Amino acid sequence: MVPRATLPPLTGLLVFQPLKRRYCAECRRGPLPLLVLEDGAPRCLDCADLGHLVFLPSGDTALTRRSRVESTLSAVVVRFNRRKSRYERQGVLVEEAALARAEQRCLADAEARRRRRVRDARRREAQDALFAQAFAAEILRLFPGCPAARARAIALHASERGSGRVG
Repeated sequence: MVPRATLPPLTGLLVFQPLKRRYCAECRRGPLPLLVLEDGAPRCLDCADLGHLVFLPSGDTALTRRSRVESTLSAVVVRFNRRKSRYERQGVLVEEAALARAEQRCLADAEARRRRRVRDARRREAQDALFAQAFAAEILRLFPGCPAARARAIALHASERGSGRVG
């Protein structure tokens, strides 16, 4: 049912968000929003003894990391992306009490993490400016006939972080 070559390299429990309507092989409930494969047969979370876990969607790294540490049992939720022909993480299943403790820990140090993000953003801006300046100097060295303003424009465009270009 699930090609093993396309599964992500994960350790621990794996829970699937099916693309098609699937029913539990044990209790016949369905269609299932989340399922576990046991011996190649789909099982609902209750039949797989995971019904007490709550879904935490991906997005908040600190909350996910802390809730997995707090939880004695967790599972990774994946869904198949047909366009990319691979499974992609959608989030994790963790215990509700562990999620509450992790949220409290995240709220306790939210201000410190915000200050760190601001400090890191400033540091990256300074690094980017130095890189663009060195890049423009290298363009001028390799192409001595290039106007300085054009070399700076090329360097700024080519070194833009997060632009979606690879290289």
